Amino acid sequence: MNIITQDISFSGALLTLTNQRVLFWKEHNTLVLSDLHLGKAAHFRKNGIALPAQVTLQDLQRLEQLIQYFPVKQVIIVGDLIHAGANTEVSLLQLFIAKFPSIKFVLIKGNHDRFSNEQWKKMGIHETYQDWRVDSICFTHQTSSIAHVPTISGHVHPGISVRMPTKRSITFPCFVVSAQQLILPAFSLFTGFDTKLAPGDAVRYAFHEQAIFCVH
Repeated sequence: MNIITQDISFSGALLTLTNQRVLFWKEHNTLVLSDLHLGKAAHFRKNGIALPAQVTLQDLQRLEQLIQYFPVKQVIIVGDLIHAGANTEVSLLQLFIAKFPSIKFVLIKGNHDRFSNEQWKKMGIHETYQDWRVDSICFTHQTSSIAHVPTISGHVHPGISVRMPTKRSITFPCFVVSAQQLILPAFSLFTGFDTKLAPGDAVRYAFHEQAIFCVH
């Protein structure tokens, strides 16, 4: 895994964006990500759409490498951890979290996260919230649910289409950053992109395996 980083200031906090779909908040030793959609491939297979089981395993392997790369004491998942109900892929979550007994896992509930708090605890999630404030920043799955507070959110799977010299357009995942909002890219590789939704003053930090680049 090739990890490229880009430091930014957001609401007075120094945050490290990465080309691996997470950010790291060094002051709190916290890894932040959104939209894993664990179990999505199994859900599609159940409904007759053939998808490889490796999709979920690859996402969890990437997350494990990122936890090992940064000095992580806490992981905040900003919604849509689980795509649908319980299935064989979802059971991998409990095994994954058990690998990191010294790390606190916090879930900000998304529209796909329908388990009870007790069920989340059985899976290893230490704390669950609808919205959660740390210092001046509020973590929430959907930005529209919070007003007049700097937010870090997910949900929309932001991307940006870049026109290449060959006149072909390529769409990249990105972080969307404005004065009051930071929208995370979807962590799962098995997602599409929303290339339209962005505040007027937003800067997009797009990325691929070799670089992070800024688009105003």
